[in-house]
Amino acid sequence: MKDSPKVKAFSLEVRLTKLRLKHQTLKARIAREMKRPSPCSASLQMLKRQRLRIKDEIVSCAKRLHSLGHTTLAQREWI
Repeated sequence: MKDSPKVKAFSLEVRLTKLRLKHQTLKARIAREMKRPSPCSASLQMLKRQRLRIKDEIVSCAKRLHSLGHTTLAQREWI
C-alpha cells in the first residue's frame, strides 16, 4: 500500500525537524570544541563532516517536501 501525499509530507516534515535539531546540536558541539584551549583537529574534522552530511540531507528533504506541495517548512531557511 502506498502512502498518501499527506502522510509522505508529514513524514518528511518530521524528518526535516529532526535533521535541523541534529544540525544545531553538531553546531554547538563544534563551538564547544573550538573554545577549548587545544581543540582536537580530528574531532573537529569529524564533527564538521557530520554537519555537512546533515546539511545535505536537509536540503534534499526540503526539496522533496517542496515537490509534494508543502512549502511551509520547505521554504524556510534550511536552518
